[in-house]
This record gives sequence, structure tokens and C-alpha cells, in this order.
Amino acid sequence: MRSIFSFIVLLSSLNLWAVESSEKKVNHPGAQEAGLTRIDSEGNYIYDTENELRNQSMSVRLGYVSNPQMSVEITKHGTSEVTVVDFDKMYDDAEKLSIGFDYEYFFTSSLGRIGLQTGMAFQYAEGHGRLAADPSRESIENFTFVTVPLFLGLTYRFEYHDRQYFVPYASGGGVYTVLTEKRDDDSAVKAIGSFGYYAAGGALMNVTAFSRDMAAEFRTEYDISNIWINLEFRTVQVSAESFTYDNSFIQGGVTFDF
Repeated sequence: MRSIFSFIVLLSSLNLWAVESSEKKVNHPGAQEAGLTRIDSEGNYIYDTENELRNQSMSVRLGYVSNPQMSVEITKHGTSEVTVVDFDKMYDDAEKLSIGFDYEYFFTSSLGRIGLQTGMAFQYAEGHGRLAADPSRESIENFTFVTVPLFLGLTYRFEYHDRQYFVPYASGGGVYTVLTEKRDDDSAVKAIGSFGYYAAGGALMNVTAFSRDMAAEFRTEYDISNIWINLEFRTVQVSAESFTYDNSFIQGGVTFDF
């Protein structure tokens, strides 16, 4: 009886040794270079690779825009009387929605991220003109007014490591603002533009930092290293002989690093 018990103990020990030996680490060719950490029981290869910061970024934003601080002087026909009509009176039904696009190319990521920024925004408005014979009266014709600021400047992200959850940023530079107006009676489009400056500040929240699986999928399938939710305030100032343009944007959207 004692010998049978000893035999059972021996078999159990051999079985335990076999299980333990099956879980021993073995050297896999190229594992360290590829970032391979382990192979699970189903044969899946598990990697732990560093998510390198990409040097390009694209942003799409929607948001609120204030009416530009603009006015036009109308001289009453046959007199020297001048009436000043501002943008709010002429385009009282102006859309408060704006659309913005930005592209950024980063030079360095050692002390935060510094890069070149270029982009544009778009605002649309409809209203009625004023009669030269009597500037206090609206014209029958409908006017369409489109504002397109074109941006070129520098941007700085307070981003210091991979998978950072929140990143404040600031940007600024020059802007060329194009103003176009079209009357609905088949008249020619009127356009004017001038240089000015812009300044912006905002924050990014890293969506891919909350899920390693999602981050790995976007990185391998689409070469996108990070996806951000962005929120930004931007102001534009243009002062020219023919017009003065002062406007502010509050926008939110999505940013992709690639």
C-alpha cells in the first residue's frame, strides 16, 4: 500500500514538473528587437512597442464665431451725408457656425513640440444691402458674404512623452483674410483681402491613450499614432486702409497625428 502511494506521488510530481516546464521562458529569435514579450496559450504573439511621436498633424473643427467688427460708409446720393452701417445691421441673419482646418508639421519633440502651422476657416452670412438714395432703407436684393482667413504661423504643444493624456498648446502668426460678397441679381463677385495676425490657445485630450488596443490598431492599420479631441479659442485681427476685421472663434473637433 505504501509503495502504491509513493508511486502516485511520483506521478503527480512528474505531471507538475511537465506543466511548469511548459511555461518556461525560451529565447525567441528577434524578440527583443521586435518588442515581443510573450506568447499566450492560444499562440498569440504579444508585443509591447513604443508609440513613436509622429511629425505631422491634421485638425478639423466646428464651432461658434462672432460676427466680425466691420462697418461700411455709404454716401447718400446727391449729398455729402455719410451713413455708417455695421456688419450686424446688414447681415443680421449671419450664421454663427464656423468650420476650420489646420495642418501642422513638427520640427522637434525634445522640449515640447514646436512646428509650422497652416490652415483656414470659413464663415457664411446672408443679408440685404442699403440704398444709395436712402441708406436707412434695405435693398430688395439679397447679399451673400463669405469670410475666409488663411493662417500661417508657429505652434507649440506642451507634449513631452508618448500617450500623454492632456496637452495644452498655443499658436500664432500671420493671416490673410479674404472677404467676398455676391448679390443675387447675377452681378459680379466682389472680393477684397488684407494681411493681419492671429493668436490661438487650446487643449487636446488623447483618446488613444485610454486604450492600448485601439492605439495599436490605428498605428498599424492607418499609421495614426494619436487621436485627440480638441478645444480652441482663436482671435483674428486685420487692419487695412479699406477695412478693419476683428473676429473670434471658439471651436472643437478632432486632431490626428500621423
